[in-house]
Amino acid sequence: MLYDKLREIVLRADSRLITAEYIALAICALVVVAVLMRSRVRTWKRIETIESRLSKMQSEIATVLQVQAALIAKLNANSKVRSTAVEMTDGDIVGQSMSPATPSSQPESAKSVTLSGQ
Repeated sequence: MLYDKLREIVLRADSRLITAEYIALAICALVVVAVLMRSRVRTWKRIETIESRLSKMQSEIATVLQVQAALIAKLNANSKVRSTAVEMTDGDIVGQSMSPATPSSQPESAKSVTLSGQ
């Protein structure tokens, strides 16, 4: 009988211990899940920040490319004006101006002298 009572006490204590272990295990699992979720949320926030920065950079790059295209078009237009002026002076590029050539009443030889004398 004493043996039975002791056995009963041990089993009850054992079942309480097992219950406490399950509770502790459940708490640990919740902590792990919370830490992982927090980490994932932080990662998503970082990704969103990076994406917004990339979006801003892309718009800035697009603006720079538009300005570059405009400058190249202007440079090409100036090159055409220059090549026209070069053709009009028979290849004499000394003293050549950046403005478009205008027809004048001077003969070709006088134009060469005037342009090269500047």
